[in-house]
Parts: sequence; C-alpha cells; structure tokens
Amino acid sequence: MTTTITTILAIVTMVIWIMVSTELSKSTKKEDKEHSCRKLIVLTSVGTLFTIPVVFSLIQNIQL
Repeated sequence: MTTTITTILAIVTMVIWIMVSTELSKSTKKEDKEHSCRKLIVLTSVGTLFTIPVVFSLIQNIQL
C-alpha cells in the first residue's frame, strides 16, 4: 500500500473512532438509545475494518 493511501486511511480511521467516542459520551433519551446502539455497532465495525489494514501497513514499514 502506498504511503498516501495509508495516510488517508489512517485519517479516516481516526475520524471514525472520534465519532465513536463522541457517540458514547452523549447522554441519550430512552427512545434514542436503540438508534444510538445501532450507530455505535456500525461505527465500531467500520472502525475495526479500517484499522486492520493501517496496522498491517505500519508493521510492514517497521520491518523494512
């Protein structure tokens, strides 16, 4: 993976994890909790999927 793609993917990943943390810090009403839970599941899943290639890319660069 090129450095540019890795950098862009890392920035997007950071934004996703920031969104997860802000969603967790919100105090929600009972009606909004179901929507918030779904949003958290999606954001966490996408964040994890985006984090894996960034970590592998960083590990490959360390070994060089």
